[in-house]
Amino acid sequence: MTVRHCGDERGMALVAVMTASTLLLALGVSLAVTTTVEVGIAANHRDAVATLHAADAAIEFAIGELAAQADWDEVLGGVVTSWFHEGAAAVALPDGSILDLAGESGLLRCGVRGACGDADMDQPTADRPWGRNNPRWTVYASGPLARVLPGAVPATRAYVVVWVADDPSENDAQPLRDGGPPAAVNGANMVNPGRGAVWLHARAYGPSGSRRTVEAVVERDPRLPPACVRVRTWREVT
Repeated sequence: MTVRHCGDERGMALVAVMTASTLLLALGVSLAVTTTVEVGIAANHRDAVATLHAADAAIEFAIGELAAQADWDEVLGGVVTSWFHEGAAAVALPDGSILDLAGESGLLRCGVRGACGDADMDQPTADRPWGRNNPRWTVYASGPLARVLPGAVPATRAYVVVWVADDPSENDAQPLRDGGPPAAVNGANMVNPGRGAVWLHARAYGPSGSRRTVEAVVERDPRLPPACVRVRTWREVT
């Protein structure tokens, strides 16, 4: 006698097992991706913070050297640079990319990569509104931070560049001279508020493509010996 079942349930266990396996696999992949992304985010944050510290260290180093430099005109004109200056036009960065120092300097001077003339640098813009007193950025120091801080923290993996320029609060229309006589306006004598001050722009290039920039204006205090300088402003540029 043959017994027939209205609903044959053979194979349902296999379907259930495969469904559960698929769900577990999807959950595992999701957890793996989430963990990988979070590790990457943490690493990028670590590199960004270390790179910011590298920019701070570079500008501190430059300030210390500039304090010992009697004539800042030679620094502004590029005659005197730091001993920590490789002088290379193209540099391999920690992330494997190539840094074009001339191109970066052009961006700072007139907003375009490459050479630009006085007329271009004198052109007032939103970033450079001082006209003939616009800064003429020149490289003062450059190189791997490890040369200055050998065997120190991981921040020394960064490559740093420090540019220097005349303080734009000057009104002498001589951006390669620190504190020249102010230009007279309507025959009236004026005070040059930027005399004895220079502007520093330090950028650190870290691993993972991180870039951090710090700027500072340092000035000599006339009440103190010439080797003493103070920081007028200090800020991170984003």
